[in-house]
Amino acid sequence: MNIGGVGEGPVSQFVVINKQIAEEVINSKIRDVINDPAKNIREIQRPSPFSQFLDIKI
Repeated sequence: MNIGGVGEGPVSQFVVINKQIAEEVINSKIRDVINDPAKNIREIQRPSPFSQFLDIKI
């Protein structure tokens, strides 16, 4: 048992791997925002492919 640190068991390894993957994803998202700040706005403004099903006429 490793108190205060990460153990050597499969659960501990799973946690470490998931932490690394999460850090990579977060860093990727941060790089995207820094490199192209307007990307999120363009994605929000893009029409939904489902909008044709929501064409309600009164």
